[in-house]
Amino acid sequence: MWKRFVRSRRGSVLTLVAMSMLAIMGVAAFAVDLGGAFVARSQDQRLADLAAYAGAITYQSTQTMTAVDSAVARIATLNGLSSDAITASLVSSPTGDGNSAVEATVATTSPLYLGGVLTGGSSMAVGAAAFAEIRTGTPGCITALQASGTGISVTGGTSITANGCAVASNGTVPGENTSVYVHCGARITTLAVDYASAAAPVQSGCTDILPPSGTASVTFSQTVSVDKLASNTEVTAATSRISVVSAIASPAAPVVTGGSALNFGYYPTTMSSPPLPAGCTASLSHSVWNVSCPESGTFTFGPMALGGGLALNLGSGDSEVERTFNFAGDINGSSGSAINLGAANYNIAGGIVASGSMVITFSNGGTFNIGTTSSCSGGSGYSICLTGSSRLNIPGPGTFTLTGGIYQGASGMPSVAALTLGSGSSGNSFVIGASSAGYSLNNANGAAILGDANDDGSAFTMAGGIATSGGTCVALGAAAEHDINGSVNAAGGIDLGAGVYTINGYASFGASDGGDVSNCPTSGTVTGLTATGVSLILSGASTTSCNGYAGSAFCLGAGYAHVQLTAPSTSSAVGSNTAGLAVIGPTSSSLTGSADFTTGATDTQITGVFYFPYGAINVSGGAQLQDAGDPEGAACLELIGAEINLSGGGVLGSTCVGLPGSLSNSGSGVALVQ
Repeated sequence: MWKRFVRSRRGSVLTLVAMSMLAIMGVAAFAVDLGGAFVARSQDQRLADLAAYAGAITYQSTQTMTAVDSAVARIATLNGLSSDAITASLVSSPTGDGNSAVEATVATTSPLYLGGVLTGGSSMAVGAAAFAEIRTGTPGCITALQASGTGISVTGGTSITANGCAVASNGTVPGENTSVYVHCGARITTLAVDYASAAAPVQSGCTDILPPSGTASVTFSQTVSVDKLASNTEVTAATSRISVVSAIASPAAPVVTGGSALNFGYYPTTMSSPPLPAGCTASLSHSVWNVSCPESGTFTFGPMALGGGLALNLGSGDSEVERTFNFAGDINGSSGSAINLGAANYNIAGGIVASGSMVITFSNGGTFNIGTTSSCSGGSGYSICLTGSSRLNIPGPGTFTLTGGIYQGASGMPSVAALTLGSGSSGNSFVIGASSAGYSLNNANGAAILGDANDDGSAFTMAGGIATSGGTCVALGAAAEHDINGSVNAAGGIDLGAGVYTINGYASFGASDGGDVSNCPTSGTVTGLTATGVSLILSGASTTSCNGYAGSAFCLGAGYAHVQLTAPSTSSAVGSNTAGLAVIGPTSSSLTGSADFTTGATDTQITGVFYFPYGAINVSGGAQLQDAGDPEGAACLELIGAEINLSGGGVLGSTCVGLPGSLSNSGSGVALVQ
């Protein structure tokens, strides 16, 4: 019994040993085969890297995938593979930086030796892939794009300072055969100069292109700078709105029928003729007419005027009521002292007119549909007309639909502005038509303040342009989109609320006169142009003369010594989709309006991208253009124009960092990225 037991156990052990040996041999076989596969995989990866790199270089020079396929096939055959063992395709770079890349894929097999006995197979599939990014030159922070343009010219005691980035030019300075020209006495301070001309930059016999302090030398690179914004989605989205803005027309005037003309004069005690709307009553007390109407319903009046020395209260003690006041003509404050109007929605077939010392005050916001008046000394086609020392105040939130423009010729300045619409609210809407002269806002005197329109459903549209006179003050509230079908021609202080301003024309500040204004828009503030969180999108469909520069699409001059324009950030509170874009000029090659900074523009600070791809940028007459000088680079001014010219003591500076042109690791060339 015992012997049989021992023999049985010996047989089991032998069986286990035999089975274990088989497993061990299998693992060893796979280890050998897997090692061979790893070697093959490494070889494939080297081939993929080589093919991707060669393919990217080939595509960069030929711009055709046919040539890439041929180059990749040659690499395959030279390495003992079939010509189709390596394939290539043009894809977006996996880095996500917007560049293209050539992806090369190698597909081979590794033979199975011992492992094949167990699996029945003869080979194992291996392979590898690689991406080589095709990198174009990164523009510097000051770039003259146009190859047919006059490049960058710095003369007459001027200077460009770009300590953290490059100065780049594709054009040719007339008579100098070079892309960059610096006259003796002028200066460029920069890390690098990129030039596309055959000849190196000319320094007119002087050494006037200098490195920043602490940098040994300037790097000069012969290279073509690309327009990185040519297909930028933010730019194309912003400029595509121009076609919408150019179609804006004036809204129709409200139609009001019925009502009798009302001339509130010196009646004994009550007003019996002409009649008031049914339900309304009037009484005269101490030179004040008091008109009372029910808090609900529709009440139609004729044209309304007020006698000299009198005041009128029309429902002025009422608030939060549900009623409509219709006027078949003007609310005319050409005489009298005050008109106080209570809560209602207003349909005024004529306009609102005030002169002398008249003060017209609405106690509440609401809906204001206003036609045009024939009684405006400032011109025809205006919905609101103020002159003398009159005032008009309509608080917000208000929905303002004006058939014509606004003529603000009254003298009131902050803190008691001549005109305030929608004050104290973010929920206003402005749809303003154009006067016969083409103005939606003509601010000839005093101050005009328009409230914010940045709530959902709000609008800010003008069917005409904006004109302001010297010494005046205009403040426009924030709005996601400010649509202006006309030009902005300012000579006084102007404060632009946050948002995008799409202007179908030009933007001019001090083209020939005017300049900074004190106590604008608040007491103690000096304003030339203040615009925080703002993008100006200019069609350039019309241009102006800017202190001697004809054909200007953007002008800063005269006495505009306090200018601060800061582009929206990525977290813009008003939903801007143009983060980082400060000013975008015409993006059509047929529109070549220039951007001009001239005499008087002695402290212009612009943060963001200033982009004029088809227009010259000129800085002259002691003008100074720079960013806010943030040492961290957050206040970066990136100036991109067709050509850039400095003369007559002009100063241009940028504190951008990380845009060093050809010095960048992401400069022109090819790099394996994955």
